[in-house]
Amino acid sequence: METGEHLNVDVLRALSAVLFENGTLVKESLQDLFQIIVTVCGKAKRYDHSELRRMALNCLANLVHKSGSLFSTLHERMYDIVLTNLTATAQYEGTSTALSSSTVRRKDRGSERKLISSALRALHFLLQEDKGLSTRSIPPLMNVICRFMFFTSENSNVQSASSTNSGAFTVGVIQRSSYSVPIPFTKSTGVYGNSLQPLDNSEASHVSYSNMQSSDSEYSDSESGVLQAQRRQHDGKVRLNALLCLQALARAAPKQLQPHWPKFLTSSSSAPMVAGTYKAPSLVGLIGSDPISNIRSAACVVLGNIMDSSKQYLAMAEENIQQPGGKSHGGLLALSERVGLMTRELHESIALTMSSVNSTVDQTIVLQMIKCCTSIVANCSYEKMKPGLVLLPSRHIEGYLDSSEPSLQSAALVFLTILFSNPSAQADVRRNILVEPASSENGTPELVSRLLDFVEDGQAQVAVRVEAWNTLRAIAQYHFEVATTAWMRIDAALASDQNLDDIRVRSASMLFLEEYSKAGASASDPLTADWWQNTLERHILGAFSEDNPSIKALGCDCISNLPAPVFNCLPNRLEMVIMSLVLGTAEDDHATARTAACRTIGVFILFPSLREDSTHLADMASTVLDLCQDSNMNVRVRASWAVGNLCDTLVLLKSGDQEHVLHEILTLSFWTKIMKSALSICQDHEKLKSNGIRAIGGLLRVTFEGIIERERHSLVKDAVYALIKHMEQGSLKGRWNACYAMQNILLNPDFPIGSTAGTSYEQDSDMVSWTKDVYGALLQAIQHSKNFKVRINACAALAVPNTKAKYGDQAMLRKMVQVLMTAVENLDNDQGEHEFGEFQYRDQLEAKLLRCLDHLLRLTGGGTNLDLEMDPALRQRIVASRPRSVEVTPAMTEI
Repeated sequence: METGEHLNVDVLRALSAVLFENGTLVKESLQDLFQIIVTVCGKAKRYDHSELRRMALNCLANLVHKSGSLFSTLHERMYDIVLTNLTATAQYEGTSTALSSSTVRRKDRGSERKLISSALRALHFLLQEDKGLSTRSIPPLMNVICRFMFFTSENSNVQSASSTNSGAFTVGVIQRSSYSVPIPFTKSTGVYGNSLQPLDNSEASHVSYSNMQSSDSEYSDSESGVLQAQRRQHDGKVRLNALLCLQALARAAPKQLQPHWPKFLTSSSSAPMVAGTYKAPSLVGLIGSDPISNIRSAACVVLGNIMDSSKQYLAMAEENIQQPGGKSHGGLLALSERVGLMTRELHESIALTMSSVNSTVDQTIVLQMIKCCTSIVANCSYEKMKPGLVLLPSRHIEGYLDSSEPSLQSAALVFLTILFSNPSAQADVRRNILVEPASSENGTPELVSRLLDFVEDGQAQVAVRVEAWNTLRAIAQYHFEVATTAWMRIDAALASDQNLDDIRVRSASMLFLEEYSKAGASASDPLTADWWQNTLERHILGAFSEDNPSIKALGCDCISNLPAPVFNCLPNRLEMVIMSLVLGTAEDDHATARTAACRTIGVFILFPSLREDSTHLADMASTVLDLCQDSNMNVRVRASWAVGNLCDTLVLLKSGDQEHVLHEILTLSFWTKIMKSALSICQDHEKLKSNGIRAIGGLLRVTFEGIIERERHSLVKDAVYALIKHMEQGSLKGRWNACYAMQNILLNPDFPIGSTAGTSYEQDSDMVSWTKDVYGALLQAIQHSKNFKVRINACAALAVPNTKAKYGDQAMLRKMVQVLMTAVENLDNDQGEHEFGEFQYRDQLEAKLLRCLDHLLRLTGGGTNLDLEMDPALRQRIVASRPRSVEVTPAMTEI
């Protein structure tokens, strides 16, 4: 390298250091800096692996790093520069044998690997900062990443020897013939039925990352060790940076990456398309065999990230049980079967890799592999897979519970927690893991006993005890009957943990109790009142005396699982204590405790025994109404939910035999406080609005005529137009709730709408002021909403009024009938314009439209009275939609 080039290299090296994480500070000099970079590395040459070009790429990478969208206008140009350099470098590999001197060849390969690393690092930063680049052109990008993700000098030598051209890399095509060697397969019987299993063929050659060595002819004996170590280090940096690029791609564009999984995820290069038998490099291969531990760990992390962003894709996995080997017509596989085949290969290969790892030597790798398996099991679906697949990794990981290393024990427990939390894996879990041993007197599975050993062991690490409680909690959620077999030991462990100083273990034990009580409340053999009384007095009520707000919150969560019948069976003394503690916690200084208390009050407010007591009802209502103004949004969300439940309770009081309680509690001042809170909630965050809408509908359904007359020009009017606003705009959830709330309001016989003739509103106008707006919003929802559930609720609300006068005038009725007739016709003609998920509600919507149309025509005496012609086929559909119990009258036959 000449003196001038040395100086330029040093200048760019210094500039690169200055630019690192400081790119945002050089905005004014951006064009000049970028021009320098383009000049040096903008046009990559096949044989140019100079240090100057590498430093320019480092400058580009550091300029982009943590710059966000500041340089977004240049990102595509930068991307092209980096990809061009990588492409030229890969093409160079195939002709590197043309160099005459072995010393020059070794030196050039060393600079080449450094250049590749720098280019991949720049690519990684670009993909990190601009997610749009990930979707610009996936195939050539994936080719580059996969080419260098499995990069070794040994592979380059093999490729160079087999071809004098640049066959190792071509943009758009990844040629993996140097790695792809047929491996015989055989059908295996047993737990996997007719699944294909690879034979152990010692003669089959495939990529081995653990035995990478160069030819002895390239190095003298004295220098071979040092040079090999340097080469391996540089090769590892290439693979590591390529893995980071793949990680950035997986995070930015997981859906676009999924079709390219066969290039790197599985070990059969053609298996996802046709049932193939070719061995190729894979992420799992890196995990199991790469000579550099950092690469193996990075591969684990990348594989976990890919799984975490692909839950929906993995959910379609399916194995064709009828046809051996999963083959479909002509050997071709459906998409679900391709995903199923990759899912099986992934489980088999990761399990095989785990079985070959020495945990005493490679503890860090084992830890990362367990975490990777956790991500796999958390995101895979096993419903349509052959039984036993999820057991492949779990058999190996379960053994680490006996490890002497707490970190491995903790990671294994996290894996088991995820395994027991995956609904689709529970059949395998119940048949193979949570098995009742023949020697056990109480039927407690061995694993449950092992978990209890952890939580009872005072000498165990805190993290291990916490994760053991979490695993027990997952078992209680899906296998409550299994957890009950060990309740005596669990009860003692809960009591013991209350005396611990470490809040993490106490919180974990209370979380278990919360899940256990929830599962027990809905179990086929539910927890008894005696169990609840004993548990409340031994474990739950004491939580309210804790200073830690999380423990108080968990106490409230446990109490919220109390079933109403059980609550009625508790001693009055205990009922009063519970109410006092919950209402007191609602005034706690910490938002966590207040939030949990609001949720519990929201549950209790629906209890028949409490809603019939006006004093208790008033106390709970006053508490949650005040908390709707809390500064913490989580508290307001729970409080608003409780206010919605309060209004539902008022509806239940009116519809039941407790209307006297409603008259006693629903004073004008109390009504005003609820309505103002509900209107305030409707103007709050989107998470709260639906609760406020629901509260308005329930409250106006039970509002007395005197209050309506008094507030019709103020709060009642504000409430009606708040619902109209949310029917016409906002989230789908808000629109659905607004239509439902309007149905509730119209069910109140005292609510004024339609014609004012013969009412106290007659002197104001011929029609109640909001009539056209209410019905107009409902008709708009029926006509234009793309969500069928919103339209169903709008139809239900429109069909509520039982007199012609409540619909206003003849013109309004005619418009309603026309809209409904058009909606039925469009429902038949526009099936392709709706989302697939909506079609499960199509029949229900059609029935609602026809019943609503029938209702209006019956009130008006038929379509002829509205000057409307009706298609005979539609008339027959309306008649057919009527319930069989309805007696046909002459007016009904005139439609």
